[in-house]
Amino acid sequence: MIPEQQPALTLRQAWHFVLAAESGTLAEAARRLHMAPSAISTSIGELERAVGTELLVKRRAKGVALTATGRQVLGMARELLSLADSIAALSREDRSQLRGPLTVGCDITLGPTIIPAMLTDFARQCPGVEVDFVEGFHEDVQERLLAGALDVAFVYDAGVDPALTTVALADAAPHVLVPADHPLGDADGVRLADIAHEPLVLFDSPPLGSRVLQLLHDAGVAPQVRHRSRSYATVRSLVAVGRGVAVLYQQTALEAPYAELGVRLLPLRARAELSRPVQVALASPRSTRPSVRARAWIDVALELFTEVGGD
Repeated sequence: MIPEQQPALTLRQAWHFVLAAESGTLAEAARRLHMAPSAISTSIGELERAVGTELLVKRRAKGVALTATGRQVLGMARELLSLADSIAALSREDRSQLRGPLTVGCDITLGPTIIPAMLTDFARQCPGVEVDFVEGFHEDVQERLLAGALDVAFVYDAGVDPALTTVALADAAPHVLVPADHPLGDADGVRLADIAHEPLVLFDSPPLGSRVLQLLHDAGVAPQVRHRSRSYATVRSLVAVGRGVAVLYQQTALEAPYAELGVRLLPLRARAELSRPVQVALASPRSTRPSVRARAWIDVALELFTEVGGD
């Protein structure tokens, strides 16, 4: 239905409002847009007058908070901006014409290897898009996606909230991490029986920690957990100094050179049902249409992982 009068609100007002709500402060929204906070405040004030009620409450030293109406308008404004992006994209011949911000999330275990490669490829293809990224653990990244603070995020496709949709990128298969001087260090692969009596350094973060323990249980191995850590770097360091071995789910083509870290990463030799990989995926909310920038990020990721998988 076409409105009989010209709309009182503008896309720019909606854009400023969404960025302020997601950033938490007018100052941060202004920084991202290279504008003065007062200009952002004026723009949002115009939107509030068009809507007829307050959308953001300014709290001294605590940034801004959404009102009940503000939360409702936020979802509509995001959809409006997404549709505007889609319309504008119809006339674009290539990704180099894309403009605007994009906030990407990443499971903290994937960040060191995926984010640098993605930022490099994406900047080359979409130089006009300003990408900000946030790392977090599995649960944190999903919460941010559902809250609208992230456009899209790299996750392990296990234990993913049903309100999110995922695009599979690659398989991360189970591997065994041993010290470089371990007797199995030169083997082509390792069976769980080979390490059954060795102390385990457990990467203890969902969804991978529980998956490793289930893998060992299904293989009839009672793990002797010596250390637990939610940091891949700490797990690798503990293994390097001989504190135990680890079982990790890895996409080896994107991993750092393990020889330089004093460890060896070896494929797990096990029955197919035990060695099932976990997928690395890009997740986004089902409730909103991805922006044209988010879709470009997904496309570049698919291209990158296809290239890596073909090497």
